[in-house]
Amino acid sequence: MFKRIFHEDWTAVVPIIAFVLTFTFFVVMMVRAARMKKAQREHMASLPLDDDSSR
Repeated sequence: MFKRIFHEDWTAVVPIIAFVLTFTFFVVMMVRAARMKKAQREHMASLPLDDDSSR
């Protein structure tokens, strides 16, 4: 009986796993961004504006 339940409903588990993984990734990135030091935040914010000639 349980084999039938697990084999028929496995497709419902895939979207749930994908959502949980995506949600976890974004939560971890938000926590890392919130805990970042001010100097590092300012450096990351100015990266797109830096030109390569300063290296």
